[in-house]
Amino acid sequence: MKDKMNLRYCIIGGDLRQRYLAAEFENNGYHINTFGVCGIPDDSSLKERIDHSDILILPIPFSKDRRTVFSNTGDINISELLSLLNSHHILYGGCFYEAFRNKCQEKGVAFIDFMDDDTFELNNSIATAEGAIAEAIAHSDINIHASRCLVLGYGKCGSAISDRLKSLNARVTVCARKKSQQLLAYESGHFYMNFHQLSKNVSDYDFIFNTIPSLVLTENILNNVHKDTTIIDIASKPGGTDFDACKSLGINARLCLGLPGKYSPKTSAKIIYNSIV
Repeated sequence: MKDKMNLRYCIIGGDLRQRYLAAEFENNGYHINTFGVCGIPDDSSLKERIDHSDILILPIPFSKDRRTVFSNTGDINISELLSLLNSHHILYGGCFYEAFRNKCQEKGVAFIDFMDDDTFELNNSIATAEGAIAEAIAHSDINIHASRCLVLGYGKCGSAISDRLKSLNARVTVCARKKSQQLLAYESGHFYMNFHQLSKNVSDYDFIFNTIPSLVLTENILNNVHKDTTIIDIASKPGGTDFDACKSLGINARLCLGLPGKYSPKTSAKIIYNSIV
């Protein structure tokens, strides 16, 4: 393996994080190319870029539709990308889905998913939490201060959101399945409940933050949600909320993905850079 400084890096697709990431690599003396990165013109084809690269840095999430690489500048077909890969390439990216992982393994292509890195996930959850709260503030008519907030799920993102809401003097309740997570929430100064209590108590909250990537806010539960409640869902698409039901019920609900890229792309790029090097 070559020294990391002598490897050829190519950043592909994504949002503003990828643009800042390119600058971070360049500022630290790395040989870096890009393709499909917003704000940077493409002067070569995808094939030329991949043929002359050792390390490919793909976006977070890698794809939103499993057909194209996530990119703010246009479509990059995943089938084309796969056809250009060979066993000397190493891929970095976020949220690689199973079929893509299997294709890479068949071709002998090594890949590293940022979401398998606990340190990255922890740092990324901070940026996500700040973005989620920013979305709530921007799309509600009330303060976070003294509001009643419900956080569904208490993983890294759920705990980061809960702690920051508490710092803003919100009254925070965590809904989690595992007793261990409920107790962790309690130790951090939050109220807690389990999902059997959700339908009965969901009407009590001004804000609901969902972090669980499966349908938890069903139509039956949403029927009990107060019409002035704001729902911020940060779970992977399609989220954990029945958005069609929200629309028919007149509930303000938003699926908020890619929050680090929207609210803190420069900091998030630094997190990605540190994870790679």
